[in-house]
Amino acid sequence: MIVFISGGVRSGKSRIAEAYVQKLASPESALHYIATARASDDEMKQRIAHHQKRRQKQAVKWTTWEQPVRLAKLIPVFTKNDVVLLDCVTNWLANELFADEGWQKETVCFRKARQMWATLQQLEKASRALIIVSNELFSGGVPDDLGTYHFMKMLGWLHQQIVANAQVAILVQNGVAVVKKGESCL
Repeated sequence: MIVFISGGVRSGKSRIAEAYVQKLASPESALHYIATARASDDEMKQRIAHHQKRRQKQAVKWTTWEQPVRLAKLIPVFTKNDVVLLDCVTNWLANELFADEGWQKETVCFRKARQMWATLQQLEKASRALIIVSNELFSGGVPDDLGTYHFMKMLGWLHQQIVANAQVAILVQNGVAVVKKGESCL
Protein backbone atom coordinates (compact mmCIF):
# COMPACT_ATOMS: atom_id res chain seq x y z
CA MET A 1 0.00 0.00 0.00
CA ILE A 2 1.25 3.49 -0.87
CA VAL A 3 -0.07 6.67 0.76
CA PHE A 4 1.23 9.90 -0.79
CA ILE A 5 1.13 13.07 1.30
CA SER A 6 2.23 16.33 -0.30
CA GLY A 7 1.90 20.01 0.39
CA GLY A 8 3.80 23.22 0.77
CA VAL A 9 6.79 23.73 3.03
CA ARG A 10 5.75 23.66 6.70
CA SER A 11 2.15 22.81 5.85
CA GLY A 12 1.90 20.00 8.42
CA LYS A 13 2.69 17.11 6.07
CA SER A 14 4.99 15.23 8.42
CA ARG A 15 2.62 15.45 11.39
CA ILE A 16 -0.24 14.09 9.29
CA ALA A 17 2.01 11.38 7.82
CA GLU A 18 3.06 10.26 11.32
CA ALA A 19 -0.59 10.02 12.36
CA TYR A 20 -1.35 8.04 9.21
CA VAL A 21 1.45 5.57 9.96
CA GLN A 22 0.02 4.94 13.42
CA LYS A 23 -3.46 4.30 11.98
CA LEU A 24 -2.12 1.76 9.46
CA ALA A 25 0.10 -0.10 11.93
CA SER A 26 -0.96 -3.41 13.38
CA PRO A 27 0.12 -4.57 16.86
CA GLU A 28 2.93 -6.53 15.15
CA SER A 29 4.13 -3.57 13.09
CA ALA A 30 7.44 -1.86 13.57
CA LEU A 31 7.31 1.83 12.62
CA HIS A 32 10.18 3.08 10.49
CA TYR A 33 11.02 6.68 9.64
CA ILE A 34 13.35 7.22 6.68
CA ALA A 35 14.68 10.76 7.01
CA THR A 36 16.29 12.09 3.82
CA ALA A 37 17.14 15.65 4.90
CA ARG A 38 20.73 16.71 5.39
CA ALA A 39 21.57 19.14 8.17
CA SER A 40 23.19 21.52 5.71
CA ASP A 41 22.50 24.78 7.55
CA ASP A 42 21.09 26.06 10.84
CA GLU A 43 17.51 26.14 9.58
CA MET A 44 17.65 22.48 8.47
CA LYS A 45 19.27 21.50 11.76
CA GLN A 46 16.35 23.15 13.60
CA ARG A 47 13.75 21.45 11.35
CA ILE A 48 15.36 18.06 11.87
CA ALA A 49 15.52 18.58 15.65
CA HIS A 50 11.85 19.66 15.65
CA HIS A 51 10.81 16.47 13.83
CA GLN A 52 12.93 14.29 16.13
CA LYS A 53 11.49 15.86 19.29
CA ARG A 54 7.93 15.44 18.04
CA ARG A 55 8.51 11.74 17.38
CA GLN A 56 10.17 11.26 20.77
CA LYS A 57 7.06 12.63 22.50
CA GLN A 58 4.77 10.14 20.77
CA ALA A 59 3.53 7.01 22.53
CA VAL A 60 4.84 4.79 19.71
CA LYS A 61 8.44 3.75 19.11
CA TRP A 62 10.00 4.83 15.83
CA THR A 63 13.13 3.38 14.27
CA THR A 64 14.72 6.27 12.41
CA TRP A 65 16.99 5.80 9.43
CA GLU A 66 19.03 8.87 8.43
CA GLN A 67 19.40 7.98 4.74
CA PRO A 68 19.80 10.96 2.38
CA VAL A 69 20.79 8.77 -0.62
CA ARG A 70 20.70 5.14 -1.76
CA LEU A 71 17.53 4.16 0.07
CA ALA A 72 17.55 0.77 -1.65
CA LYS A 73 20.13 -0.32 0.94
CA LEU A 74 17.34 -0.31 3.55
CA ILE A 75 14.94 -2.65 1.73
CA PRO A 76 16.21 -5.86 3.43
CA VAL A 77 15.58 -4.29 6.86
CA PHE A 78 11.78 -4.18 6.50
CA THR A 79 9.19 -6.94 6.92
CA LYS A 80 5.67 -7.30 5.57
CA ASN A 81 4.34 -6.16 8.99
CA ASP A 82 6.30 -2.89 9.01
CA VAL A 83 4.93 0.54 8.22
CA VAL A 84 7.49 2.84 6.61
CA LEU A 85 7.37 6.64 6.45
CA LEU A 86 9.65 8.26 3.88
CA ASP A 87 10.14 11.97 4.58
CA CYS A 88 10.75 13.33 1.99
CA VAL A 89 11.03 12.68 -1.74
CA THR A 90 11.98 16.30 -2.45
CA ASN A 91 15.13 16.13 -0.32
CA TRP A 92 15.93 12.62 -1.51
CA LEU A 93 15.75 13.67 -5.18
CA ALA A 94 18.00 16.69 -4.59
CA ASN A 95 20.50 14.53 -2.69
CA GLU A 96 20.54 11.86 -5.41
CA LEU A 97 20.83 14.33 -8.29
CA PHE A 98 23.66 16.31 -6.77
CA ALA A 99 25.57 13.29 -5.39
CA ASP A 100 27.17 12.60 -8.76
CA GLU A 101 28.38 14.48 -11.80
CA GLY A 102 26.07 15.05 -14.74
CA TRP A 103 23.01 16.39 -12.93
CA GLN A 104 22.81 19.16 -15.53
CA LYS A 105 21.87 16.57 -18.17
CA GLU A 106 18.23 15.60 -18.41
CA THR A 107 19.08 11.99 -19.30
CA VAL A 108 21.11 11.61 -16.10
CA CYS A 109 18.33 13.17 -14.03
CA PHE A 110 15.69 10.93 -15.58
CA ARG A 111 17.82 7.82 -14.99
CA LYS A 112 18.08 8.75 -11.30
CA ALA A 113 14.33 9.42 -11.07
CA ARG A 114 13.59 6.00 -12.60
CA GLN A 115 15.96 4.37 -10.08
CA MET A 116 14.17 6.19 -7.27
CA TRP A 117 10.78 5.02 -8.52
CA ALA A 118 12.06 1.43 -8.66
CA THR A 119 13.28 1.79 -5.06
CA LEU A 120 9.88 3.10 -3.95
CA GLN A 121 8.18 0.11 -5.56
CA GLN A 122 10.56 -2.24 -3.74
CA LEU A 123 9.97 -0.44 -0.44
CA GLU A 124 6.23 -0.88 -0.91
CA LYS A 125 6.60 -4.60 -1.58
CA ALA A 126 8.89 -5.05 1.43
CA SER A 127 6.47 -3.47 3.92
CA ARG A 128 2.85 -3.43 5.05
CA ALA A 129 2.48 0.20 3.96
CA LEU A 130 4.70 2.95 2.61
CA ILE A 131 3.74 6.53 3.44
CA ILE A 132 5.57 8.98 1.19
CA VAL A 133 5.91 12.69 1.97
CA SER A 134 6.91 15.28 -0.63
CA ASN A 135 6.72 19.00 -1.29
CA GLU A 136 4.57 20.76 -3.85
CA LEU A 137 6.87 23.18 -5.66
CA PHE A 138 5.00 23.95 -8.84
CA SER A 139 2.62 26.79 -8.05
CA GLY A 140 5.22 29.46 -8.83
CA GLY A 141 6.07 28.22 -12.31
CA VAL A 142 9.32 26.76 -13.57
CA PRO A 143 12.50 28.85 -13.33
CA ASP A 144 14.94 29.44 -16.18
CA ASP A 145 17.86 27.79 -14.34
CA LEU A 146 18.52 24.48 -16.10
CA GLY A 147 19.44 22.55 -12.94
CA THR A 148 16.29 23.68 -11.15
CA TYR A 149 14.22 22.95 -14.25
CA HIS A 150 15.49 19.35 -14.40
CA PHE A 151 14.92 18.94 -10.67
CA MET A 152 11.32 20.14 -10.88
CA LYS A 153 10.64 18.07 -13.99
CA MET A 154 11.92 14.91 -12.28
CA LEU A 155 9.99 15.68 -9.09
CA GLY A 156 6.82 16.13 -11.13
CA TRP A 157 7.44 12.83 -12.92
CA LEU A 158 8.02 11.03 -9.60
CA HIS A 159 4.85 12.54 -8.12
CA GLN A 160 2.85 11.29 -11.11
CA GLN A 161 4.23 7.75 -10.77
CA ILE A 162 3.58 7.69 -7.03
CA VAL A 163 0.02 9.04 -7.23
CA ALA A 164 -0.88 6.72 -10.13
CA ASN A 165 0.12 3.75 -7.96
CA ALA A 166 -1.00 5.06 -4.55
CA GLN A 167 -4.17 3.90 -2.86
CA VAL A 168 -4.44 7.28 -1.11
CA ALA A 169 -3.15 10.73 -2.12
CA ILE A 170 -3.49 13.65 0.28
CA LEU A 171 -2.67 17.33 -0.17
CA VAL A 172 -1.97 19.15 3.09
CA GLN A 173 -2.87 22.82 3.24
CA ASN A 174 -2.49 24.82 6.45
CA GLY A 175 -2.42 21.63 8.51
CA VAL A 176 -5.60 20.26 6.93
CA ALA A 177 -5.50 16.98 4.99
CA VAL A 178 -7.45 17.20 1.72
CA VAL A 179 -7.96 13.75 0.18
CA LYS A 180 -7.36 13.81 -3.56
CA LYS A 181 -7.47 10.04 -4.20
CA GLY A 182 -8.86 7.12 -2.23
CA GLU A 183 -10.22 7.30 1.30
CA SER A 184 -8.36 8.58 4.33
CA CYS A 185 -8.23 6.59 7.56
CA LEU A 186 -7.61 9.72 9.65
